[in-house]
Amino acid sequence: MIYAGITVIVVAIVLLILSLFMKDRIDDLENQVEQLSISNMQDTYQLKKKIKVLEEEILSDGFQDHASSLKK
Repeated sequence: MIYAGITVIVVAIVLLILSLFMKDRIDDLENQVEQLSISNMQDTYQLKKKIKVLEEEILSDGFQDHASSLKK
């Protein structure tokens, strides 16, 4: 029984030491998610800017069309 207890303790210590030296996969995953999120926000910002420019062009064209039809 003593041998089993000592074996369990030794295995636990070895696994603990190995876990300290292994590369953390969660860290890599968190970095990838963060980069994806930043990229998504940048794309969204650029699309909103383009939509705003297009809306302004449409409104200005519509205003010019309306003004020219009033002159006729």
